[in-house]
Amino acid sequence: MNKEERIKVLQDIIKIKSINDNESEVADYLADLFQKHGIESEKVKYSEGRESLVATYKKGDGKVLGISDHEDVVAAGDESEWKYPPFSAEIDGDKLYGRGSTDMKSGLAALAISMIETKEENADINGTLKFMATVGEEVGELGSEQLTKEGYADDLDGLIIGELTGPALIYTHNPTCSPLYKR
Repeated sequence: MNKEERIKVLQDIIKIKSINDNESEVADYLADLFQKHGIESEKVKYSEGRESLVATYKKGDGKVLGISDHEDVVAAGDESEWKYPPFSAEIDGDKLYGRGSTDMKSGLAALAISMIETKEENADINGTLKFMATVGEEVGELGSEQLTKEGYADDLDGLIIGELTGPALIYTHNPTCSPLYKR
């Protein structure tokens, strides 16, 4: 993907109003994106309008690395107080504005793009990347709990969670996807 395509993916995801519901739209978008790039995915229904997404890219028989982030965002509050509409994904100079632009749709887009580019560049890996986009992280960690209970994390040898932590590398991070790493 070129820079413009990457930015468009992020903008498209930010424009989806997934305020701790309606995550199915994000799952649909990502499933279509993965399909266009030859990556299989599966939507996992939590409830009406709420679906997590699991996508897998396998090259070799090595270990399984999970990469995960959440699809939902917190409410935008009084939208008149925003410099730009919260779901417009406006670019001003070198900055992109919108609800979820940092927590956590930027991480979600980055993980999806990295998986796609790993496949497209035929990167020298021996193993499996398992992408997991979850519902309900902002309230209850619902999707990560469901994916764990249903066995989607059973084969993971490691897990990277795209939640922002500043410039630090953290061995474990709570609360994002904590059910995935407490198994």
